[in-house]
Amino acid sequence: MKRAAVAAIGFVLLVSQGCSMKWLQSDGETGAGTVQKGGSGGALSGFSKNPSEERLRKGGDIASLSSSGGISARQRAEITKEEKAAIEAGLLDVFFGYDQWTLSDAGMEALNHDAQWLKDHPGAVMKVEGHADERGTADYNLVLGDKRAKAARSYLIESGVGPKQLAIVSYGKARPFCMETSESCYQQNRRGHVLLNLKK
Repeated sequence: MKRAAVAAIGFVLLVSQGCSMKWLQSDGETGAGTVQKGGSGGALSGFSKNPSEERLRKGGDIASLSSSGGISARQRAEITKEEKAAIEAGLLDVFFGYDQWTLSDAGMEALNHDAQWLKDHPGAVMKVEGHADERGTADYNLVLGDKRAKAARSYLIESGVGPKQLAIVSYGKARPFCMETSESCYQQNRRGHVLLNLKK
């Protein structure tokens, strides 16, 4: 009972900070006018600067509440359809440094490409999934993934993409692309992964 209460409180706090597992339709909120800076310039509020040192108190790993297991066949098919649409459109993922959410030059170049495509296709909606590598707690990485997705969204809005064409979600470390324990694998998991929903 106590364990469930602690987990529920943690989940409510994360959702209130914008870390919901649902599509978050962008509304051009604060931050839309400026590219978010992160990593070396700031720290995640309430978290250690070193995610490997983050620890949850006894009773709470939010991964079990987020996306630890039960993705339905219908949800998987929808994600696969959105991934296929993004690949066919030539949209590019954006990658981040360790414990960073600042956009690199390569990241901005990828987003410039995506922004041009979105401006040419105003009926499309792009979802940016914020992901992190396996180091650090589930809670820490959900917040980090959220900051990465928001940084990409802010940059796209500044590039002229309509806010209604963008949605974000954070999965933290719950859905890794690469499963090996190596730096090259970690680099692939520190990403803003893009999916595309083409409205009919």
